[in-house]
Amino acid sequence: MHISALRLPLAAIALAASTFAAAAYDRHVTIHNNTGLTLYRFYSTNSGASKWGNDVMGSSTLPNGSSMRLNFDNAKGYCVFDFRAVFEDGTVLQRANVDVCDIGAYYYTN
Repeated sequence: MHISALRLPLAAIALAASTFAAAAYDRHVTIHNNTGLTLYRFYSTNSGASKWGNDVMGSSTLPNGSSMRLNFDNAKGYCVFDFRAVFEDGTVLQRANVDVCDIGAYYYTN
């Protein structure tokens, strides 16, 4: 009886520890544009989602040779995202399964 009574608190402690570990990740990623084109729109969503999030660029653009730092932190603790970049000539580059907890920079190159 004592063993099963201990299981619930240990499970709760394990869950709390894993939640804290997920929250401790730095989800800031610097997006670098080295394509020779201006980046007009940038979308991201957690991998497996059915639709893209909002364009984080708004009315801004990211010229060639420039970078922007984005925070992918969210209430759900996701680490793996899909990226979609739209450039001035209409080129769309998509990349699935980018682990923002593991990288600090992401490069678009030509």
